[in-house]
Amino acid sequence: MRHGCSYLSGGFGGFAGRVLPCLVVSVFLIFSTPSGGLSAAQRDDGKSSLLDSFLAATETLGNELSEAFEKARKAAGLAPLSAVATFESVSLYWYPPDNPDERNCEVRYRDSDGGSWLPGHPLWYDARNGECRGSLVHLRPGHQYDIRVSLPGSFGAATTTISTWDERFPVAKTVTLPAFSDEPLRITESGGPGAYILYTAGPASAALIDVANRHENNIVVEAAHVILRGLTLKNAGKHAIYLGKGARDIVIEENDISGWGEVREDGWGDDLDSAIYSRQEGLTRLVVQRNRLHHPRSDSNAWDEHREAHDSSHPSGPQAITLWNSEGNHVIRYNDIYSDHDHKFNDCIGGGANYSFRGMPHRDSDIYGNRISHCWDDAIESEGANQNVRIWGNHIDLSYNMIAAAATTLGPLYVWRNVADRSRMSATKPLENAKRGAFLKTQSKTLTRKDSEGKDIQVYFGGGRIYLYHNTLVQRPGENEGVFAGPADLGSEMRNVITRNNIFQVISDTRYAILDQQKSPDNDFDYDLYNGRLMAAEGQEPNGIRGRPDYVSLELGIFPELVPDSLGLDSALPLATFNDLYVGEGPDMGAVETGLQAPEAGVDAYRK
Repeated sequence: MRHGCSYLSGGFGGFAGRVLPCLVVSVFLIFSTPSGGLSAAQRDDGKSSLLDSFLAATETLGNELSEAFEKARKAAGLAPLSAVATFESVSLYWYPPDNPDERNCEVRYRDSDGGSWLPGHPLWYDARNGECRGSLVHLRPGHQYDIRVSLPGSFGAATTTISTWDERFPVAKTVTLPAFSDEPLRITESGGPGAYILYTAGPASAALIDVANRHENNIVVEAAHVILRGLTLKNAGKHAIYLGKGARDIVIEENDISGWGEVREDGWGDDLDSAIYSRQEGLTRLVVQRNRLHHPRSDSNAWDEHREAHDSSHPSGPQAITLWNSEGNHVIRYNDIYSDHDHKFNDCIGGGANYSFRGMPHRDSDIYGNRISHCWDDAIESEGANQNVRIWGNHIDLSYNMIAAAATTLGPLYVWRNVADRSRMSATKPLENAKRGAFLKTQSKTLTRKDSEGKDIQVYFGGGRIYLYHNTLVQRPGENEGVFAGPADLGSEMRNVITRNNIFQVISDTRYAILDQQKSPDNDFDYDLYNGRLMAAEGQEPNGIRGRPDYVSLELGIFPELVPDSLGLDSALPLATFNDLYVGEGPDMGAVETGLQAPEAGVDAYRK
């Protein structure tokens, strides 16, 4: 270990360096700020978190790191509990006074209006920085909750009170747009908290902005506390909605966006041209809900269509939503994202940087209730920090990998009650011979980065906890259209993944329901219903069920429900907040609880 103070450069997704040998100073800086090392001022400025910097710097510290954490933790005492809300979830961050090991940290919550204390899902203890992190889910919007966390068996607890987001956004000013415009709309006037500026159509009329490929954007937002509602946006030359400098606290809802993107000389689309696009690191609290994002002008190449200009066959082309290294705390819900075979997406929801400590959506974010299809690569690319990121209730079809998490550097990432239908990788091979993707692509790896002196250093990206609960992989009898694997380490190792109560039905009993090629001992697979083989460490799935489910219906687009005598019925492991409501002797495996309302997705979800 070097002596004296050495700093990492800002090449790790833009975060400031940390002093390596001045270890105790770094540790106490992390303990002194809640929310995973991110102070309120830093969050407002869109700067990088101390936690991010510290984790990047700790790759070379070895045993001295653990010893320093133990000393710092004991000196810090019972640290405050920090919480970050969305509509239906709350992220929790707490530094316990002692190491709970595999017991993790207990959490309980109640409605502040009264009621009993309820158990939450245990917070994951991350030994790398001595923090317990995790989420409460399926909360009610606009409600206040009391929360307490503690070590298992401890009488002492840290407490906090927080309100989830209200679904009503107070409007201080309304800007009525004309019925038609062929010029871009540029927004530079900001509203304020509790005083949004709404841009919308007039009463009983429409508002169409069609720039006919003469301008790069339909709308440019360089302001805060803005709502874009009920607009039709067509034919942007690159990005339909561009969220630029100063954009934050933005609501994009009930719009119809199509025809965006540039077509390059080779006939394919320009990479990452998007219906909604941002590269602003300060972007936070973006809400994208109940929009139709469909049929870009351009097309992405498939994995078997080589692009000479890129010297690559990796899909490259338009996307629906692209966020790059933002501050996070976003919600993307109840959108319809779709196209046709001649105008397919690269990723549908994605961005970057993938191997980083920020990425997309970064942290404290929800992606749920979306209906997503027509992606040559990842339907949902949630890669980077994945720090208290929650993905649930999405219906995904006609895509290669359904969800990508390469890598999850911080975690935890929660993926539950999603349905994965038909998988596609090839545009040229017959369907029966075409390769398929995985339900969850996860990778962790060591990459070379530069320090402040320009020297190469090795940085490990990965190791954050991933929970896979109650997902359903659809495979229709006699067809060969589903995914070839459930969770899969495609290209590098899978680490720290826990599966429970999933239906991992893959295209063949000879394929791998779980593909952990490195057979990592820190993965934990159990209580899943699966038909394929297992490639994993010895002893995995001790309570799993080998077989095939039976459904009431496998109609395209639905969340399939098990028949009363199916394998997996009443067979799931109880998981606090994830399956509290069930019918019968126990929860069902898969995305749907038979006898209860099935999840709904898309712009009309839960509106009846």
